Amino acid sequence: MQGKRMTGVLLPLFSLRRDADAGIGDLKALEEWIDWASDHGVGFFQLLPVNELGDEDSPSPYSAISSIALEPLYLSLERVPGVPSSLPPYPADLPPLQLPGGRDLVDYPRVRNYKYTILRRAWENFYREEQYASLRAEFFAWVEQESAWLEDYANFRVLSIAFGSTAWWEWPVQDTDMARAFVAQDEQASRQKLYRQWLQWLCAREWAMVRRHADEKGVLLMGDVPIGISVASADVFFLRYLFDMEWSGGAPAEGNFAEEPFTAKWGQNWGIPLYRWDVMQNDGMAWWVQRIRKLTEIFRMYRIDHILGFYRIYAFPWMPSRNAEFLPLSPDEAAARCGGRRPGFRPRPDDTPEQRRANLMQGDTLLRTILRATPGPIVVGEDLGCVPDYVRPDLSRLRIAGFKIPHWECDPLGSIIKGDTYNPCSFATFATHDFPPLSCDWKEWFSRVEQGRSAAQDPACPLDDALRDTLRIARDCGATLCRLGDYAGLSKKESLVDWNPTIKTALYRGLLMSRANYAALMWTELFDIPIRLNLPGTSGGTNWRPRIPFTAAQATDLPQSAWLLSLSKESGRC
Repeated sequence: MQGKRMTGVLLPLFSLRRDADAGIGDLKALEEWIDWASDHGVGFFQLLPVNELGDEDSPSPYSAISSIALEPLYLSLERVPGVPSSLPPYPADLPPLQLPGGRDLVDYPRVRNYKYTILRRAWENFYREEQYASLRAEFFAWVEQESAWLEDYANFRVLSIAFGSTAWWEWPVQDTDMARAFVAQDEQASRQKLYRQWLQWLCAREWAMVRRHADEKGVLLMGDVPIGISVASADVFFLRYLFDMEWSGGAPAEGNFAEEPFTAKWGQNWGIPLYRWDVMQNDGMAWWVQRIRKLTEIFRMYRIDHILGFYRIYAFPWMPSRNAEFLPLSPDEAAARCGGRRPGFRPRPDDTPEQRRANLMQGDTLLRTILRATPGPIVVGEDLGCVPDYVRPDLSRLRIAGFKIPHWECDPLGSIIKGDTYNPCSFATFATHDFPPLSCDWKEWFSRVEQGRSAAQDPACPLDDALRDTLRIARDCGATLCRLGDYAGLSKKESLVDWNPTIKTALYRGLLMSRANYAALMWTELFDIPIRLNLPGTSGGTNWRPRIPFTAAQATDLPQSAWLLSLSKESGRC
């Protein structure tokens, strides 16, 4: 399918819904949505990372505890061997408060309690009962086959339960050989380890079913590879020599997220350790190659999150837990607390031609090594933010599809670059999971234009700094609306209006008519649901929790589904 123009939908697994689910999207729901996609001109589903999450109330899919292990919460309970046939989806013997609550948000603590109660019972049945003997043999063979990553992942999971936290630096055992021996010598810990390996076997089995179903329906599943790995992960604990934990990876301040004070002043501090690229290159990037190979057992295409990090990455000399301490400080005051170290790009900035060439060579070499070892899948690179001018030409040479956010794609004179000039090897979208739907931004920009008009027409309004700011913001917002309108073939008059169905159709027709091989909408944009999936620089709240308020079968009858099919046909994407 490389080179075929396709329409995609960003559809995080946790957001899905089906009848009798357990409070969170699962793989059976994904199969139902694959059927919907096949019928409505959708060529691929863009998922967020599906690796195992931590135990937070609103865990970020970009802070997984393993680079390979899959999240068991996405398992479909009725497909799990060992679940008693008499056990209904919501067991009557569980107290009501243990049932997942809230229709429109995932309640992670309740979902975990509910699903893991059932999974633990199923495991006891699977482990003991004769009817599962052949499946047990299959399971044990799989454990042997996957031991290269599975052993240490399962050890880590058992240790994190035994010591009450995934923060391994607080554990009483720090030596990795001693940690392995601790699990091996304790019978209860060994049984717990086997249970965790069984959960991963279940994940592998059901994901294989979903992959086959997607292939049969002609729908591609698009995975997501975070640039980093959580410091509180099995990978970092057992393979510390691959990571530099003196620095915390992130992104510089760009003014896009001014609603969060630290992010507006300092940038995004993700809390991920940096890679020791020189050490990784000594074994041919084996850790990365294994990560991508396992991912592509499920996905026919994948996105590398913050691909700029292969060239150079912005880093902080403190972890996010100290952000509040550094928020009020000046750069000099912050450096004084960090032994002279300051936030900045590593391993080097882009300040000189020599540094730029070195960064380009590093990124190109690292990515070529990975791509050569894992050929086949379609690769997308999230190249947004502070992008050096050498990155996108290099991605194009590597046949990695870079992002096109239309209202950010302007020529030196500020005019929008039309979609019919895009490089086909690109991924066009109006928003990502870190942004509100375009309709929300459009409404905000238009309201600012209206405020400027009202203020300019008010004779009692003094020409002071406040009015100048209002008029400047109104001009900037009006210019953005006009650029987007121009992209969609609308006149200035047609563009300077509030969001409406005509505007929506014109804009997304322009997106799908572009030359970009891959054009995608978030489910929130498609179904006109004005919510945000994540606010960068913050945690908790509603981040990573919103759910689609209807099932795939119900979506079939919604006018937005027919609308998308019509646009996909019109643009030649189906």
